[in-house]
Amino acid sequence: MTPVAISSSELGRLAVVALTLAGALEAAADEPPIEVSVAPLYVGQVVTLEGEVTRTHRDGYVVRLQLGEEPQTVMVQLQIGMLSRFPPNPEAHYLGKEIRVVGRVDEFRGQVEMRIRDPDHIALVDELQSDTADEEVRALQDRVRRLEQRLEDLEAEPLPTP
Repeated sequence: MTPVAISSSELGRLAVVALTLAGALEAAADEPPIEVSVAPLYVGQVVTLEGEVTRTHRDGYVVRLQLGEEPQTVMVQLQIGMLSRFPPNPEAHYLGKEIRVVGRVDEFRGQVEMRIRDPDHIALVDELQSDTADEEVRALQDRVRRLEQRLEDLEAEPLPTP
């Protein structure tokens, strides 16, 4: 591969684009997920998409996950690198499961798609719900401890005399 010279102004523009995309991904992750059936309305936008993986296919370093059933499908392409942090055998890992992905919706040859290079942009919905439930349980346990402590404090105070 031949090295390419990049000027400082071009490097600055690339940095701005990268930061803008990172900000859009972060903002999309905070939005409620859209369904596969409405994904074509969001072509060119960064969104959070949720759907069931109904088919998978590996082609070298690209794993394709089909969300939804024909004719309303979205193809999520995982770009698997040599130092990938994606789960081993992602096509089997995600098949038949509900996933949530954050990325830019594109269209190529009539197929709505999303390309994912970072495993932080894809998650199993069951794991997300489990994490949320765990946080809620911890919050409730903390609240019970505080209430128990308050009760002990009140019991330790002398009663006012009439």
